[in-house]
Amino acid sequence: MGAPPARPPVPSLAGAAGQAADSPLLMDRFLPRYHLAVVRANVFRAPPAECYAAARDVDLFQDPLVRALLGLRGLPLRVVDTLSRHGRGDTLEESRPTFRLKDMVALGWILLGETPNAEMVLGQVSRPWKAVADSTEAPTTAEQFTSFGESGFAKIATSLRVDPYGNDSSILTMETRVALTDEESCRRFRRYWLLIGPFSSLIRRMAMRLIATELRRSAHGRPTSPRAARTEGRP
Repeated sequence: MGAPPARPPVPSLAGAAGQAADSPLLMDRFLPRYHLAVVRANVFRAPPAECYAAARDVDLFQDPLVRALLGLRGLPLRVVDTLSRHGRGDTLEESRPTFRLKDMVALGWILLGETPNAEMVLGQVSRPWKAVADSTEAPTTAEQFTSFGESGFAKIATSLRVDPYGNDSSILTMETRVALTDEESCRRFRRYWLLIGPFSSLIRRMAMRLIATELRRSAHGRPTSPRAARTEGRP
């Protein structure tokens, strides 16, 4: 069951010298310095392993609004994809019926690292301000992602992290960091983010709601602890 956010979303422009604080975050291994960080966290009444599985497997395409927002961002790429499929009768929607965190590798993201049932980090190097952001020059391994520094790109890392909270709850944190490889790319990304940022925030909020719904469904078959029962009865 979803509860009020453990802390509010924290969008921040850290500047060229922005650096993560000393912490055990898996993401710090891959993108410790960044220009933009967006964080959203919620408390869910579910064990960490169950919360992690729900977040990893939730299909964002379940929500028509999220599907529409993701579709708008990917429209130019869909046009290119459709043209390449001409005469074969299949479509992007047929080949990609779901949009889950674990589906992102098939969409060009790199699985940078994972701690089972606790944390997952995905990364991508691209030019998101372009209509078709894919690049054949982009890294394909975690090592290449970490060392990449060619001008004209954005290095993007997104993570899912679950921490225990009390006896029967979890804190789920979603974080995205963006590091730009030169000043011109930084200016282009800022203009891009002015347009895309609000929609990105809305998608994250909707994702948290979908996860809460999935956890409520699974909670029907899970015994309720006395402490949780007392909490449920509070106004």
